[in-house]
Amino acid sequence: MSNKHTGFIVGAYPCAPSFHQRDEAMEVDFLRRLADIPHIRGIEQPCLENLHPYGDDFLFTHLPDEWDIVVTAVMETMRRRGTESGFGLASEDKVQRDACLAYYRHLFERIQRTNDRFGWQKVIALEMQAAPLAGTRNVAVAEACFQDALQEILRWDWPCELILEHCDSFEGIAPRKGFLPLQNEINALTMINQQHEASVGLCINWARSVLENHTTSLPLAHVKEAQQAGLLKAVMFSGTTPDGAYGEWQDLHAPFAPFSGAKVACKESLMTVDAAADIFRQAPLNALSFAGIKLLEIDAQADVTHRISIIDDGIQALLLASGNSK
Repeated sequence: MSNKHTGFIVGAYPCAPSFHQRDEAMEVDFLRRLADIPHIRGIEQPCLENLHPYGDDFLFTHLPDEWDIVVTAVMETMRRRGTESGFGLASEDKVQRDACLAYYRHLFERIQRTNDRFGWQKVIALEMQAAPLAGTRNVAVAEACFQDALQEILRWDWPCELILEHCDSFEGIAPRKGFLPLQNEINALTMINQQHEASVGLCINWARSVLENHTTSLPLAHVKEAQQAGLLKAVMFSGTTPDGAYGEWQDLHAPFAPFSGAKVACKESLMTVDAAADIFRQAPLNALSFAGIKLLEIDAQADVTHRISIIDDGIQALLLASGNSK
């Protein structure tokens, strides 16, 4: 576990100009100003072919050398599921499960290459997702398929932590991701960890838990369940809204609800500083491998100042919630 417990991981890419295909000069300015925000220890970054739309060299040139990276498989998983509904680690479609495993092998090689490039553990964790066959109702089969995929993944000598990000379950209300229920993920990880003497853990994402039953009490309940199973490794704060610009119960990474000092808070957001504080009281920052934010700039035409303000507000909200504000 990293000792860098004084800062947060930022899923900055949904706020980045490149997310909206803006020009490279804006992206450079965005990353420069991101680096000036205090209390950031690193970024959460998706990996498709590369870690950044402009390539890995571009990203590493403009990131502070000391920053950590958490790689997430979620963006490519969802992109591939747009055309192949069986793409996923928990899929009963073996051909597409194998295709997903090939993608995770690509992630393994990319993470190895990144850590070798820096000569230290630059990538501290990979966030995996237990994506079943879209539309399945057979949770037992999906759990078994997920275990099979993990058996293969754990044969590789990973140079970082493996952490499963819980996404809203297909048993929930109007599923957005529709992945495995938390208890089935706990079952699979507990079994696989015992068999391999491994320590694959869980990340609870605030919005992705709320979306299961449209109530804000579920993230804390999920944190407690993951803790009781000895699996909680990380928490990420991403908001959702019942209405407004960020949609109706969408997984669109809404910013925090308004709080004192916030510059661009989202008035419809259900994610409050108090809700985050409840999580940190249950799971203090120093007991986690990492905690952080993933927030979206909803306006494709927004300037860099507005994009950075969303992230700066998010960091301030986490400092208040975790009791680390000055």
